Amino acid sequence: MNQQKQDVKYRAGIVGCGRIGSEFDDDPKRKTVSSHAGAYSNSDDIDLVAVSDLNEEKLNKCGKRWGITSLYKDYKKMLREQSLDILSVCTWNTTHLDIVKDAVNSGIKAILCEKPIADSLKNADEMVNLCDKKGVILQINHQRRFDRVHREARDYIQSGGLGGIQQVSFYYTAGIANTGSHMLDLLRFFFGDVDWVQVVYSQSRSPNPNDPNIDGMVKFKNGVLCTLQSCDVSEYNIFEMDCLGTKGRLKITRSGFDLEYYEVRESDLFSGYKELFHSEPPIKKDVPREFMTSAVSHLVECLREGKKSISSGQDGRAALELICACHESAKADGKRITLPLNDSKIRITSK
Repeated sequence: MNQQKQDVKYRAGIVGCGRIGSEFDDDPKRKTVSSHAGAYSNSDDIDLVAVSDLNEEKLNKCGKRWGITSLYKDYKKMLREQSLDILSVCTWNTTHLDIVKDAVNSGIKAILCEKPIADSLKNADEMVNLCDKKGVILQINHQRRFDRVHREARDYIQSGGLGGIQQVSFYYTAGIANTGSHMLDLLRFFFGDVDWVQVVYSQSRSPNPNDPNIDGMVKFKNGVLCTLQSCDVSEYNIFEMDCLGTKGRLKITRSGFDLEYYEVRESDLFSGYKELFHSEPPIKKDVPREFMTSAVSHLVECLREGKKSISSGQDGRAALELICACHESAKADGKRITLPLNDSKIRITSK
């Protein structure tokens, strides 16, 4: 790699100083960097030079937290004045298209955009096409794609480590577009493109009435069938995948921070039967689990090497497509919706 190119420090800015933009790192229980501002501030390759938010209190709090003096209520002014290389978009998805348009027109090199990518498939397509046309990297922050343990778990399953996949279940909270966006993207990451969805609105409450919980089934083109099951986040948080194969069982638990593995052995209870026994995972899990810093490191790698992100705009669009398909199915009382969707009248409002 060209040493001069490797030594370049990129100038980054953030639009949206709320939870994922900055405030998650104010939580004393979080042991890893959990915000865009935190990830940039901990990078040797990036200078976080400016932040923007309409909320002056959040803006000033973020600036003080990370030592940023260039604070803007108008992100367009920030783009004009700061000559940014990277922009994080940490606002509601209804604003993403306009911000991405302005960022691309300002000469930005890369955009790290929060999920869901947009509020409609049409707007997602416009974002993806615009960035492709201008040569701008559009990376969607489906964080688990950047985590080594999740990638190794996917590789283990895809290489046949669990044998043939018999059943997959996923448990989540807090809305099909909010947390559900991570769930649906992760399922695509593990099992590929989706054939159809068949779902209903859940009785488990979501904190956002515009982003309901949805329960049902997803069928992948490779034949894998997965159930989606939601819970009420006011009772407890859960984000877990349970994958049962013919050779074993792998569970990704505690929001992706832990693994459980079970291997098939002869039953010690019943003659002629086999059972699943808790065993050491075939994947090393005691490694640093820095989702956000890994996302930023990957973005830098893409900039320096001209690579496409492993969480591209197309991947973000595909996750949004699944969210829209789920809504279409639930609105039709569980009608099976076949993919792909070229367009959808569904409009998604989420953070």
